[in-house]
Amino acid sequence: MGRQHELQVLHQKLQASDQVAIAALAGMGGIGKTALAQQYVRAAKDAYPGGRWYFKVREQGLVAQLVNAATIFGWQLPDDLTDDQARVNWCYDQWRSHYPGSRLLLLDDVQQYRDVKPFLPVDDPSLRVLMTSRQRFGKPVDRLDLGVLPLQEAVALLTRLIDDANRVREQPTAAALCEWVGRLPLGVELIARYLALHEHMTFATLQKRLETKRLEARAFRNLPEEMAYEYSIQAAFDLSWQDLPPEAKTVMGLLAIFAPAPIPQALIEGALPEWDEEDLEDSLDAVLVQRNLLQSDTDGSYQLHQLLREFTVTKLETDLSTEKLFLQRSVALAMTRFASRIEPIVRVNARQSVSLAIPHLALVAQTLISVLADDEDPGWMFTGLARFYESQSLWPEAEHWYRERLKMSEQRFGPDHPDTATSLNNLAGLYRSMGRYSEAAPFFARSLEIREAQLGVNHPATAASLNNLAGLYESMGRYSEAEPLLARSLEIREAQLGAAHPDTATGLNNLAELYRSMGRYSEAEPLLARSLEIREAQLGVNHPATATSLNNLALLYKSMGRYSEAESLLARSLEICKAQLGAAHPATASSLNNLALLYKSMGRYSEAEPLLTRSLEICKAQLGTAHPTTAMSLNNLAELYSSMSRYGEAESLLARSLEIYKVQLGAAHPTTATSLNNSAALYKSMGRYSEAESLYVRAIKIFEKSLPPDHPYIFTGKENFRCLLQAVINANQTNQLSDHPLTQALLRDLQSS
Repeated sequence: MGRQHELQVLHQKLQASDQVAIAALAGMGGIGKTALAQQYVRAAKDAYPGGRWYFKVREQGLVAQLVNAATIFGWQLPDDLTDDQARVNWCYDQWRSHYPGSRLLLLDDVQQYRDVKPFLPVDDPSLRVLMTSRQRFGKPVDRLDLGVLPLQEAVALLTRLIDDANRVREQPTAAALCEWVGRLPLGVELIARYLALHEHMTFATLQKRLETKRLEARAFRNLPEEMAYEYSIQAAFDLSWQDLPPEAKTVMGLLAIFAPAPIPQALIEGALPEWDEEDLEDSLDAVLVQRNLLQSDTDGSYQLHQLLREFTVTKLETDLSTEKLFLQRSVALAMTRFASRIEPIVRVNARQSVSLAIPHLALVAQTLISVLADDEDPGWMFTGLARFYESQSLWPEAEHWYRERLKMSEQRFGPDHPDTATSLNNLAGLYRSMGRYSEAAPFFARSLEIREAQLGVNHPATAASLNNLAGLYESMGRYSEAEPLLARSLEIREAQLGAAHPDTATGLNNLAELYRSMGRYSEAEPLLARSLEIREAQLGVNHPATATSLNNLALLYKSMGRYSEAESLLARSLEICKAQLGAAHPATASSLNNLALLYKSMGRYSEAEPLLTRSLEICKAQLGTAHPTTAMSLNNLAELYSSMSRYGEAESLLARSLEIYKVQLGAAHPTTATSLNNSAALYKSMGRYSEAESLYVRAIKIFEKSLPPDHPYIFTGKENFRCLLQAVINANQTNQLSDHPLTQALLRDLQSS
């Protein structure tokens, strides 16, 4: 079933040469090599009028079987032929002379090419040699590698062997069963014959048994006598296992600990750091891949077949029992190190390598955390997973892994441990990004409480918690509550780390940014200047953190109308980002965006446009077309177009930006409300008052529901709405307005004043 194409290719390989043609069917045990070879022998009968000889060479060897075949045909071997090579040549001569024409020699289950190479004819162009092997032979053998069956063909084989198409068609798990056995022909045949024997068993019941008992399930262990194949899955794999060198068995055991997914070579190397690089490559490629026990991909990853992995897992309990814990720790440590290197924002160019590691990180996080010591940072596994999903705005998945880290921390270390405080902090940070401020606040507060109690009120980690809680309050517009927290955080950092420490510079920067938000520019400026001075001295004038200080000081100058000073700082920040992080880094995109917005404020629209366009291109390429930061870039470019009266272009960009925010952050997020507000402003400029009114009302409603009553966004939203209504009154277009209570109340107020 499903091998018609392979039959044609095999025949072409065997008929393509004027010399002795040697071809081999290669693949793992149970893949169907022998079945395909036997089918070819039957199907190609007319192509070989001189006969077809079939030997299973693993059992007796080629020489003995050739001599035995000659005896069966009645050919008397001369007594003086004692040399194996001479006896083999005599047998071939007899075959050729008695049965002229094309002939086929099928050698089934060849372990090593060197076992048969000396006994293959080299000067008989009428002879064709076909071998099957679990090894991948090189030239002069013309190899045809067999893979697992396509899913459709696997289900067709299942249907044929059960001999009840309706029964298969009515079982929704038929395809899942075939996938569970990895579409290995032997596996499909075994479960099909088992189901045929048990007519009333549902496919779901069998799948549940397989998932519970694995290779010990009777469907795999009991070999029906009517099957042509003589080995069970366990026995077929055992034949290959017995021939492996110890190092290859160790590597195979290690691979079975990873998840049933492609395993990047870098992760394998990370799990065996003390191994010589070439020794590991030999075990992977020259042994396991060569013997079809492991599949390699062009991207440098490796994968065990599902059933081979199940087989190897049993070997971890028997042959490799003394190595099992070591191998588990090796995988867990490798994944911990990998997770610790995952950046808070996983860019597109790194997403492929991280995504390949995700199933392995998840498996370790779920099953192997216990093999790590407390000082080996088991929490990194969960944090890395959460960062990967958060970078793609996959909030439920990110929340799941941050919550799993919190659960692990509380169970492993206790509810009042500093690691638990870190887990609380991470989850709170996610909720802040999602606009779920009311949920973030108690987690930040509890994290702070734990750190104060366990580490001390003056510990740098306590300062970090104060800073983060203050950041939440700033997002909520609770500036008066944020200020003392930031001041205390800065005080701790200055006392514990020093007045010139980079973390102190961060504290200065954050307090200054709060003052900028509050319009307290004169207080913000010296803090930002000092932050910049520290970073230049401690980190260097070209460090990315220095670029951040330059950027923030520039934004302050922009707010103060000091455009020329802001421009020079933003230009310098942009150059640092390009040089240190790359021209296509998200931080570079941010610098381009900020410089463009300065030009917009200065009325230099032609200079602003290419910068915003480039910023948007970077965001799309590095973060994805549906990322909130990309939405922000779309919004900023749209606002520039609106200022240039290019309303049609602005409208489409704002619509796309709003759609991203609604999908990624939610329809009730404050940022979504800001996007509604901006779209409303555009419609106001276009004279589309009824549409503007609707959006303003929605924005104000979201602001009031998600933010504190005194938040600046609420004031700004209402003020923008008031300006719209005044414009409507001035244009004598009040008939475009709805009967919404907020609209009518503000309208009456404006008309009366």
